[in-house]
Amino acid sequence: MPSSKPAFFFSSTQSVDDRLGDVFSFTWASYAGLRELWWQVRGFRAQFPELHIVDIEKKFLSGLPLPGGIDLQRMCITADWNFHEQEFAKWILFESCTLYEGWAEKVCADIFTPTTYEKFAKALQFPTGTDKKGRMTGYQLAVNQANTTKSALMAAEFLPTLAASKLNCWPQVEANLVAYRYFKECRNAFIHSDGRVTQDVLDWLAQLSTEQGAQPSPFRKTFALPAQALGNRIALDMRDCVLFATIVRKLICTFDAALSVAAASEVLLERRLRSLTGGPASAKWISLPSDPAKREQRVHRMLAASRIPEPMNFANVMAWMQAKSII
Repeated sequence: MPSSKPAFFFSSTQSVDDRLGDVFSFTWASYAGLRELWWQVRGFRAQFPELHIVDIEKKFLSGLPLPGGIDLQRMCITADWNFHEQEFAKWILFESCTLYEGWAEKVCADIFTPTTYEKFAKALQFPTGTDKKGRMTGYQLAVNQANTTKSALMAAEFLPTLAASKLNCWPQVEANLVAYRYFKECRNAFIHSDGRVTQDVLDWLAQLSTEQGAQPSPFRKTFALPAQALGNRIALDMRDCVLFATIVRKLICTFDAALSVAAASEVLLERRLRSLTGGPASAKWISLPSDPAKREQRVHRMLAASRIPEPMNFANVMAWMQAKSII
């Protein structure tokens, strides 16, 4: 049996999970590089205070093909390291929010109708609530809709595996969405309110503080949650933003499982398998061995090549594939 067993069903979940890893690799490389440059420039300036900043720039940047200039006076002499910590924290905040928003839209577009998917993508960004007319709002709208046309195959064969992931936070999904809303409102304030604390930021901070103070806490690690004051600059904590990115990863894993039961997900499953059998190497998959054991191994490899998680009962999935004339 192939060892490659994806932890997620939707292709967009797999790509976003990879992208989050790339974000951190690039962020920490940039962090380490700027920290070293900041430290060396400050040290050099202390040793040679008579040098003009232009001479210092020549010392550290000459020969480096930069697409734009670097103001070493501002970046290394004037700015203390906490300023850069805030910028890196904001970078992680923006990237994490953008990836989650994009993921929600793509998955919802895959399984819901063109006229409703945006509504459900937005719902996945909120914990349970009610609107002014007393109607339910929040993630349950999308999950309930996915269950109205449930696929028996997806629910029986793939949901248990997906739900068993260590990243799945279904029992704590409400608290994790409260955390998401707080950091999302911080992101919104940077965009729409010049980085100033809004009332929405304060309201969600209060809710997140309450969730974190529960016993037992729904979070494995505690957020620092710096104090915020209305109208002041938003204060970010680097470690909090790293934890927030982990929350995003947990949410996409959790909803990947919860939404996989939709009938449209079974259609996606069939489409991915057919794209394999209809490709340049289709003969490899269509002409299956007659020996039962080798035949099963080949179909296992089909699932792995299509980036499909391992089912609970492989014989049932093979029977489904035969009924659909995929094999």
